[in-house]
Amino acid sequence: MVKCPVCGYKFGFKYNYSKEILDILKNRSKRIKKYFKIIKTEITVNIPSEFSIEAYFLFLKGIENVDDRTIIRATDQYIRAGYHLQGKGFRYLKAMINNESVNKKSRLRNEYKRLGRTPKIRRLP
Repeated sequence: MVKCPVCGYKFGFKYNYSKEILDILKNRSKRIKKYFKIIKTEITVNIPSEFSIEAYFLFLKGIENVDDRTIIRATDQYIRAGYHLQGKGFRYLKAMINNESVNKKSRLRNEYKRLGRTPKIRRLP
């Protein structure tokens, strides 16, 4: 096995995608695993070119450090908008999740500007 000194690519190295996927998923909650199962089914059924374990692995690897709440919010938006029926697969969803994670603070600040905050709870005498 030879490793490129510039980019780190390992020539002759074969990934065991199934093992890597299981390693990534074991750190996630049950709810997220359920979302991933739904997403994988919807994308692979509706987009034939995404029917590969390598594409699913790259998707999971790309969102490995994103919190669960962000993943749930972005996947709900993805399914509701029907992007899986428009031919937008794992890469598009990965970009949606990563952008949601990056823009979270500014989105929350803009929601407060637009909708306001809930009133404080006051005790009655």
